[in-house]
Amino acid sequence: MDLIHVVGGIGTIMVLAAYFLVSAGRIASASTAFQGLNLVGAALLAYYAVVLAAWASVALNGIWSLIGLVAMVRIVQMRRSKAAKKASAGV
Repeated sequence: MDLIHVVGGIGTIMVLAAYFLVSAGRIASASTAFQGLNLVGAALLAYYAVVLAAWASVALNGIWSLIGLVAMVRIVQMRRSKAAKKASAGV
């Protein structure tokens, strides 16, 4: 098996695992675990699709990666904001 197919397989497993874990109630959709699995999985799938010149899949997974990145940044910002509020409140 070529390395590129391993990359595609790992990306697929990550995206499906994220969906399964949220659907099973194991992780929250607003968690870094969910967004991280989606972000990295979709990025791997986008790379896989680029190598195979599967342009519709590149678009889908590229956009999926960007959505995951934006969500991850928001989660991190929200956590930092909450931590700063706690620190300023003396808690």
